Amino acid sequence: MTRVGLDWQARPSNKLVSSLSCTNMTVFLCFWAAMDLSAALMLKVRWERGQDLGIDYYAPIMVFNVLFLFHLLKLVKNTRESIRDKYQIPESTCIGCEDCMCATFCMSCTICQMGRHTADFDTYNGNCCSRTGLPGQVELAPSAVFADGYRNMV
Repeated sequence: MTRVGLDWQARPSNKLVSSLSCTNMTVFLCFWAAMDLSAALMLKVRWERGQDLGIDYYAPIMVFNVLFLFHLLKLVKNTRESIRDKYQIPESTCIGCEDCMCATFCMSCTICQMGRHTADFDTYNGNCCSRTGLPGQVELAPSAVFADGYRNMV
């Protein structure tokens, strides 16, 4: 998201805001993992005590996970859509809903495809602990003006 100038909600933004996308998504994912882990621990304790594990214990975490999944699908779809618009890549199948279908049915492949499209991994090795996923000396290409709202944001 940082490489293409998007904020953590997959909307075009300035360089400062988009540079915080990775941090914001990390906090978002850690919150989700902590919620799931605490719910699993609570259910395990109730199970070991022989207490009822009725729907009232499962429902809140199920609703939370479904909402989280839908939000994640929306982020991947919007990010893929922005990359296609920025680099003027036409849809080849499922005209009008290709981004949604790819995000829904093969999210991991879609994320890998976006990563490969926005960086030259033959030239530069990926770097896990950087704001762009690339070595520090690699400069990002400036955003150009396209109909989807991208601006040359400094």
